[in-house]
Amino acid sequence: MLPDKPLRLLIVDDHELVRDGIRARLEEEQDIEIIGEASDGREAVTLSEQLQPDLVMLDINMPHLNGLDAAEEIRARDLPCTILMLSLYDNPEYVHRAMTLGTNGYLLKDVSQAEMIMAIKTAAQGGFYVSENLAAMLKRMTSETDPYNLTDREREILAAIAAGKLNKQIAAELDISIRTVESHRSTIRQKTGGGNAASLTRIAGDLGLT
Repeated sequence: MLPDKPLRLLIVDDHELVRDGIRARLEEEQDIEIIGEASDGREAVTLSEQLQPDLVMLDINMPHLNGLDAAEEIRARDLPCTILMLSLYDNPEYVHRAMTLGTNGYLLKDVSQAEMIMAIKTAAQGGFYVSENLAAMLKRMTSETDPYNLTDREREILAAIAAGKLNKQIAAELDISIRTVESHRSTIRQKTGGGNAASLTRIAGDLGLT
């Protein structure tokens, strides 16, 4: 988080009581400024585009467009905000999709005020924060086994993508054609759900390839 200006935060939840509770927790934080609220996923996308917040705190279960789909749309529009998912549910599939979408965290609604602030600051600095009671589950998801069933070649290419290498460089290093690299890259995106280089880099890190 930048020390010279407050983090501009958009709160998104379909329950006014929850939004009020989050605002009450954060309003005394001098380095966090709440610039808006949204009550559904579609409104979240619209306000993210209009207000250009630094961070969007997104509930998952909402009308019109759920939080995960809203996060995907925000990423598809290349909006520069950080995204922190907020949920009542410790669903592994939700956590996994949040990671593959390139969000910066998954926070349960029953966390303490201190942990919520820590999560916001961690996400704002580019890290990935997961609620403490989800950490063990996340470790099981991302260690020992590859949940995406990537081949050895796909893992090589994913590691190269995470290192910032271009298709031409990868092709030269692995002695394969650029078209083959492109084909592998497409397959990796399909298997992992990673839509861009940032999300693929995060996935590579989760798999211990960086």
